[in-house]
Amino acid sequence: MPTAVNYAMFDDLFNNLKVFIDSKIQEVGNDLQKRFGVPEPTEPFVLIRRFTPADSTVTRGCIAIVGESWQIEAYDDNNQSFLTNSTDPLRNVILFEVAEPDVQECVFACQFNAKALNTEKPIKVSLGWWRMGQWGGRVTTSWATEVLLTEDFQPYEARAHFKKEADAAKIQISVQFESSGILQIKDIELLQAPVK
Repeated sequence: MPTAVNYAMFDDLFNNLKVFIDSKIQEVGNDLQKRFGVPEPTEPFVLIRRFTPADSTVTRGCIAIVGESWQIEAYDDNNQSFLTNSTDPLRNVILFEVAEPDVQECVFACQFNAKALNTEKPIKVSLGWWRMGQWGGRVTTSWATEVLLTEDFQPYEARAHFKKEADAAKIQISVQFESSGILQIKDIELLQAPVK
């Protein structure tokens, strides 16, 4: 028959195991943050490219110029319904691509003003890059910031940590919709800074 001492031993063992697991989860989280997070720059950001409505976007459908901003709709002519069982965004719009910098490592920042209209979910603006993988497929790495439903333009920034590899990369600014809606975006600037 179990005694109170056995229960206390079991509780102590269980609590020690729980503390150990929690500490290991924290360590893994910290390692992931170091590996995949964006480090702080060592110097101020320098503007490398400013985009204006005179610049052509990579994706063409359902993008209009309204004053000094781009107005992007969640649906284009070829995509009129939700893919409810998919983890992919409803629509991925590639705004701009530029060649990778001639540095081994840096931090990029994309600063812009935006507002999201008629949307149920935040609209993501991503900064990252793509390169061809070893087996011929496209490998994409990106970091996103969310634009929330608002009637007024708000300032936003997305940062990305770039490391040069053997295959050349294209730096990319893109927009992902996860529900219907409209994004208006303007004053898009791409900046670069060295890392610690």
